[in-house]
Amino acid sequence: MKKKNDELLLDLADENDGYVSAATARENGIAQTYLSNMCEQGIFIKAGKGLYRKRGYESDPFFELSFRYGKAVFSLDSCLFLHGLKDEQIISVYLPTNYLTRGIEGITCRHVGKKEYLTGQSLVVTPKGNLVMAYDLERTMIDLLRQRERFDKETFLLLWNAAKKKSPYPAKLARYAQTFHVEGELSLLEYLD
Repeated sequence: MKKKNDELLLDLADENDGYVSAATARENGIAQTYLSNMCEQGIFIKAGKGLYRKRGYESDPFFELSFRYGKAVFSLDSCLFLHGLKDEQIISVYLPTNYLTRGIEGITCRHVGKKEYLTGQSLVVTPKGNLVMAYDLERTMIDLLRQRERFDKETFLLLWNAAKKKSPYPAKLARYAQTFHVEGELSLLEYLD
């Protein structure tokens, strides 16, 4: 027996941590009006353009921003949180140079060149269990090294050492250091260890 559209939407949301997109609904032969009606009934909450969250599920700001701005890659401050190195949830992203950012408010957003944008991109799991594009741990370490003046020495070393303990890829770290021209700084940190 075929499921009703509203039952199918509820199942789709349950399978995706409470979220369902208008595109997913269309792929399953369901018109967006069903989602709109279910919002009016209080079953779904509109989380953004074309994205709906089932009531009772917590919001995932990382997933919602990633859905809305598909080219956004979570950068240093967010990566420190996503990789479990900091408790403070700050949202910061890198975007390609020519990407429009109209409407992005309340987050740190920086346009970067192709090499800086592409190097080290990886799918990372948010605390709510959704996959988003962020930089891998080794790239996060290189960004931490490149932006070390933002942190006091004690905080920097604490974050660096915690990341180093988690990183199983020293060769990747060295390769990224070369790509971003911080081999000397990396060598100095290795020497101090």
